[in-house]
Amino acid sequence: MERKLKNTVDITETRCMFFKIFLISLITGFCIDLDSFAQEPEKVYRYCYAQESKEWYEEQARFWKIEIKNHPDNTDAWYNYYFANRYATWGMDEKERKDLLQSIEDEIGKAIPGSYLYPYIKYYNGERNIEYLEKAYELKPGCSDLYWEFIQYYELNGMKPEKKKYCEKLYLSKAIISSLYDYNFNMLNSTEQNSILFTNGDNDNYPAWVLQEAKGVRQDVTILNAHTVFVLRDYLKLKLNERELDIDLDNLPKENIAAFLKELISSIKNKYSEIPIHIAPTVYDEYKNEIKDKLFTTGLCFTYSEEKIDNVAIIKKTLEQNLRLDNLEYDWYNEQHISQSMMNKYNLNYIPSFMELVKMYYASGELELAKYWKEKAYFLAKKAKDEDMIKKIEALIN
Repeated sequence: MERKLKNTVDITETRCMFFKIFLISLITGFCIDLDSFAQEPEKVYRYCYAQESKEWYEEQARFWKIEIKNHPDNTDAWYNYYFANRYATWGMDEKERKDLLQSIEDEIGKAIPGSYLYPYIKYYNGERNIEYLEKAYELKPGCSDLYWEFIQYYELNGMKPEKKKYCEKLYLSKAIISSLYDYNFNMLNSTEQNSILFTNGDNDNYPAWVLQEAKGVRQDVTILNAHTVFVLRDYLKLKLNERELDIDLDNLPKENIAAFLKELISSIKNKYSEIPIHIAPTVYDEYKNEIKDKLFTTGLCFTYSEEKIDNVAIIKKTLEQNLRLDNLEYDWYNEQHISQSMMNKYNLNYIPSFMELVKMYYASGELELAKYWKEKAYFLAKKAKDEDMIKKIEALIN
C-alpha cells in the first residue's frame, strides 16, 4: 500500500516536471535529454530474498538500462539490469529469453570484462564451468551470491567438504534473514529420524543445508529437491547411494514430475518401509497431485503414509516440544528486512497445524488452549494480509 501511494505521488510530480521541461524546450528551442530526469532505479534482489511483480522487474530493467547508458562501467547497474531482465522474462519463449540474457552477458563482457560480475554471470547464465565461479570469487571473495552457487555445485557433485566450507561462509555472511533459518529449523524438526525430505526451491533447500553443515542441525535428514532429482537422475542416484538405497531409476516417469514423485516414493517405501518420507509444504500442489491422499500434516511438513495416521497427536508433540515458535511474534531487528514480506507468506504454512490443535483442544473442552492456537494462527494470517485465511480462522470456532 505504501509503495502504491508513493508511486502515485511520484508519477504526478514527474508528469508536472516533464510538462515544464516540454514548455521550456518549446520556448528556448533547446533539446533536453529526458533520460537524465528518469526515476531512480531500485536494487533488484535475488529471488530468494525478495519477490516482486513482473511489471516491477520490467520497470527496473528500463531504469537500470538508463543508468548503464550514463555510467557503462557501473558494475552494480549491470548486476541489477541482468537480474531485472532475468526475472521479468519468466514465461517468455525459452529461446527468446536465452538469447536476451546471452546478449546482456555479452554486453557485460564488453563493458566490464575485468569485473567479478562477468565470470559470475557466465557461470550463472548457463556455462556451469567451476573455473568461472572460482575467477569471480578470486575477484570478489566477500560476495555472498557466489556462495549459493558454490554450495549448489558441490552438492550436485557430491563434494561434501567443499559444500560445508561454503555453507559456513553463507551463514557467516548474514545474507539470509534469521527467520528463514528458524523456518528451516522447524521444517527439519518436523521430520522423523533418518527421513527423506522433499523440498521445492532455494528457500527450503539452502538454509536447511546451511543449518546441517554449519550448525550440525538434523544431519540425519536427506534433503531432495523435487525438481532437481526429477531433472538430474545421476544426482538422485548419488543421493540414494549415500543412504545405501538400491532403487531402480530406469523406469521412473520422465515427462511428468507428479507421476515421477509418486513412483519414486512408492519404490523407496516398498523396499525400505522403515524410512520416513516427508514433503515440505512449499512443494507445488501440482507436484503432489498423485500422492495428496497419502499426505498428512504433521507440523511444518507433510508425512507420507499408505495408511491413515493420527497426525493430530504428532502435530501436538511436534509443535509443543520440537519447534521454535517465539520468532513468529518477536523477530528482533528484522521488521524492515527486504525478505520480511516473503517470510510472512512462508509462515502461513504453520496455520494448518495450528488449526488442527484448535479443533482438538476445543473438542476436549480445553478452551484456553484452543484460543491460544487460534490467536497464533490469526496473528500470522493478519501479518501476511491473507484475507481468505483470516476468514477461515474466524469461522473455525466462535
